[in-house]
Amino acid sequence: MNERNYAPGLILIGLGILFGIVRVTGVGGEAVVAVIGGALLIAYAAKRTYGFLVAGGIMTGLGLGIVWETQASQNGAPVLLGLGAGFLAVYLIDRIVRGEEAKWWPVIPGGIIATIGALLALDAEGIIQRLDGIWPIALVVVGALLLVAEAGRHSRSAPQP
Repeated sequence: MNERNYAPGLILIGLGILFGIVRVTGVGGEAVVAVIGGALLIAYAAKRTYGFLVAGGIMTGLGLGIVWETQASQNGAPVLLGLGAGFLAVYLIDRIVRGEEAKWWPVIPGGIIATIGALLALDAEGIIQRLDGIWPIALVVVGALLLVAEAGRHSRSAPQP
C-alpha cells in the first residue's frame, strides 16, 4: 500500500488557479460549472480515471456554454453548443490518450446536442427560415446516404459463396 494519491491536492490547486482566473477576468458565478469541470480534467490528467474525463469534459463544456450565453444573451444556443462540445471533447481526449480503444459513445449525445445548438443559433440569425423548404430534403438525403453506406458495409462483410 505505497500508492500515493495526488488527485485531491491537484484538484485543490486547479480550483485555486481557476478561481483566480475567474476573479481576474471578472467572469462571475456563471463560471463555477466550468471551474469544477476544469478541476475534474486536472484529476483525469493525474489519475487517468475515465469518470473524471467524462464529468470534466461535460461540465467544462457546459460551463463555458453558460459563460458564453451570459456574455452574449443568446437563445440558449451557446449552452447547447458548449454541452455538445464537452461530450465531443470526452471522445477526442480519450482517442488521443487511448487510441483505437477509445469509447465512442460520447459522439452520439455530443453530436445531437451540438446539432440542436447549431440549429438554434441559425434560427436566431433567421437562416432557418430561408432554408425552410430545404432542410426536410437534406434529412432524407443524409438518411439515404447512411442506409447506402450501411448496406455497402454489410455486403462487404457477408461471406462469399
